[in-house]
Amino acid sequence: MGSGYTELPAFYDFLGEHPDYGEYADCILGTYREMGAKESGLVLDLACGTGKLTLELLRRGADVIGTDLSPEMLAMAQKNCARKGFSPLLLLQDMRELDLYGTVDVAVCATNSLNYLQNGEELRTVFSKVQNFLTPGGLFFFDINSLYKFEKLYGDNTYVFEGNGGYCVWQNRYKKSKKQCDFLLTIFKAEKDGLYSRHEEEQRQCYFSPASLEKTLKETGFELIFKGRDYRGSPSQEKDGDVFYLAVCRK
Repeated sequence: MGSGYTELPAFYDFLGEHPDYGEYADCILGTYREMGAKESGLVLDLACGTGKLTLELLRRGADVIGTDLSPEMLAMAQKNCARKGFSPLLLLQDMRELDLYGTVDVAVCATNSLNYLQNGEELRTVFSKVQNFLTPGGLFFFDINSLYKFEKLYGDNTYVFEGNGGYCVWQNRYKKSKKQCDFLLTIFKAEKDGLYSRHEEEQRQCYFSPASLEKTLKETGFELIFKGRDYRGSPSQEKDGDVFYLAVCRK
């Protein structure tokens, strides 16, 4: 799981279709209150990226801690939140080495960040870390790429995105036997002299089956509440690209 993302953060929010982070925040905090909470609580945004979900949670009254492996992503998150008058605690941390000062009421790991883990042991480590820093009865929301997304939407496809003064060519190489997809990102960044500089970054995502996820949740002290096609728990459909989970911490 490399740190990656050096030039990409400036273009990240322009790459493809992004979720409605406001809707995510509504679902997460709404579910938290429906389960008996009187306030918005303290939320951990694990692998917070450029802070789009962090910001929406803050706007709705939650206290938020954001963590990410990339200093460039955290810098963007700080800027995005500061523009709206917020200054959340942002920590430079690998999710496999999560270390907080206390417990949180809700943890969320959105936009398929768990797929950057490379094997089941890393997944178990992250789930154990999250469980350790959740209050008893705390909620863990996460979403993850489906097999359909790996095989059909990623596959060996190439995509081109334009935005924020540059272009990104996104090339996929899917290894079906290992259920892994390697991404080669070639970024052309506009410079002040009118020319473009070229930068390349490589990433890898790995598929985790629903059975392995549910088994690991149970073994690390979680009770699965739902899995579905959104953070409301709506029933999944065959061609969904993402699968959404909610689990409760049992201590």
